[in-house]
Amino acid sequence: MKKLLTLLLVLVMAVSLVACTEQAAPEATDAPDATVTDDGGDAEATQAPEEQKELKKVDFLLNWTIAADHSPYYVALDKGWYEEAGLDVNIIIGQGSGYSVTAVDAGTADIAIADAPVVLQYRAQDAKTKIVGIIFDNHPNAMYFWDDSGMTSPADIVGKTVAVPETDGHKVMWPAFAAMIGVDPDSVEFINIESTAKVSALASHNADVVFELLTGYPNFASAIPDGGFSYFLWADYGFNCYAHSYIASDDTIANDPEMLKTFLDVTYRAWEYVLNNPEEAVEILSQYHSINKDDVLAALEIEYKFLKTQNYKDNGIGYIDVDKMQQTYDLVNEYQTPLSFGLEDIYDDSFLPETPYTNFEME
Repeated sequence: MKKLLTLLLVLVMAVSLVACTEQAAPEATDAPDATVTDDGGDAEATQAPEEQKELKKVDFLLNWTIAADHSPYYVALDKGWYEEAGLDVNIIIGQGSGYSVTAVDAGTADIAIADAPVVLQYRAQDAKTKIVGIIFDNHPNAMYFWDDSGMTSPADIVGKTVAVPETDGHKVMWPAFAAMIGVDPDSVEFINIESTAKVSALASHNADVVFELLTGYPNFASAIPDGGFSYFLWADYGFNCYAHSYIASDDTIANDPEMLKTFLDVTYRAWEYVLNNPEEAVEILSQYHSINKDDVLAALEIEYKFLKTQNYKDNGIGYIDVDKMQQTYDLVNEYQTPLSFGLEDIYDDSFLPETPYTNFEME
């Protein structure tokens, strides 16, 4: 009897195994994340499993919710450039520069985007992260306000309510900018908001001032068609330092340098492509995320001010200028947090592309 039961069990398992192995493959789709060969075929369908290249998984954390300056990563993803280079890049929506540094330091992200001054401040608090590449060559931090608020300069922010998320780079860097414009950083009342609520906070008059990048201007203009608001660009009032940067942990820098070099090379290639094909870049981004394409394209055109610089034209997109990095260091050290480490401890430019990406037209 036991032998019979054993035989029946073996037969049931065999039938189950055959059923599992004969499941129908999912139907092919035209989803944007599908890997496609040059002739339009599905790479996974035309390449034998044993011949497929083993991809290196990379968790890449954005600095914020989806914006125009995130389009290069989806261009590289959509065109298969990361995969061709041997990378399986997982793009993660961000929650602010402070969150980015914390995540990279903790090892929950391999590479992230963060404001350069925030990276320095957190390293002073023992976060083991460094800058490995630059995105914006100039800083886009700004403050938006209603024209009837009586503000004629950034210093008039004293006594105002300011809407900004807790981990937003603007808030982290506010003490430094406040000192530069001669006001007490505690002279404003902060209102903590979600990352997606910046425009509505101003439009609904829930705050007197909203901290947001200049590249966010089209979103405000779209939500407030009658106008009546203005902005101050921090850089126009002495805030001259590096802004968005790519960061990695000391551990990743030491143990996975080839991954970093490959990621940055593909990413800066994508940036060059976006500068030359903005409409296509926005269209690709819209295939992955629900966006207002007109607003995103307008924001991307504003970003040219921070990307199409002579420095990048001469040296390549992402080039790290030691003098400007020193300015960034001095700003943080003088106005924000005393730094006990040297300039060499905050960045490493050895991962930048060997052949610079400079093929774009100046504005």
